[in-house]
Amino acid sequence: MELTSEDLKLFHFFGDVTNVLPTDFLKTPTGYLFLVPITQLGKAIGRGGRNIKSLSSKLNKDILIIADSPDLEQFTRNLFNNIQIISIEIREAMGDKAVFLSVPESQRGIALGKGGKRIKAAKAFLKKKFNADLYVKAVRTL
Repeated sequence: MELTSEDLKLFHFFGDVTNVLPTDFLKTPTGYLFLVPITQLGKAIGRGGRNIKSLSSKLNKDILIIADSPDLEQFTRNLFNNIQIISIEIREAMGDKAVFLSVPESQRGIALGKGGKRIKAAKAFLKKKFNADLYVKAVRTL
């Protein structure tokens, strides 16, 4: 991963506010997603979301902090940690990876996010970190 001087400033700014150094980040049109070690997630978020609010206010962008993982399935679960996941299936064929995520139909909107922001960011991060494509299926539950 190549970092520009702007990226380095953002890394340091995040560290100054949260006292946690992110492992990676993704810039989206409306904000930033930061990855942090799972052991540092609570500290990075801050009590009552204090650090997220501070970062959002100072950067004038939406902020999302996610627990990092070297495992594709766990990383996907971390991206969608506030959604009931029915199943995750990972398929590999000829060097290509695909993640098939099934969620309850009632939580489809949460999985996609407002204007599709969440799903676009998740797809971008999975592609960047694991070179994997993401497919989400809403399943009707009883």
